[in-house]
Amino acid sequence: MNVPVNARIELILKHFNLNQKQLAKQAGLPENTLSNAKKGKNIPNIEFFNAIYKALPSISPHWLYMGNGQMLLEQSDLNSSPYEELETAKKMESMMREIEYLKEQIRDKEEIINLLKTNRVI
Repeated sequence: MNVPVNARIELILKHFNLNQKQLAKQAGLPENTLSNAKKGKNIPNIEFFNAIYKALPSISPHWLYMGNGQMLLEQSDLNSSPYEELETAKKMESMMREIEYLKEQIRDKEEIINLLKTNRVI
């Protein structure tokens, strides 16, 4: 199940018993950035997710960045080396770049479709 970003933020606040202002401060994020993501007004960038992950390292990076799997890391995962965490973060960043590229491709295709529709002879 893929949990949307705004729902992930709600779950984080609830689980860690934080309010929006507290999480923003703890993660070093502007409160309005967190608020907009929580309301679904924008899709956060990689820095947003990195800030939350650094502030709350018990959250599974895969869940945080992608919305899949369990919210919290297993105890054995919490004992992983900083190298493993860095590799995971690099993989997540690469995946986020790929997602952004694919979104651009979709926007390009939609633009082509709209142009074809408007230029269609009836």
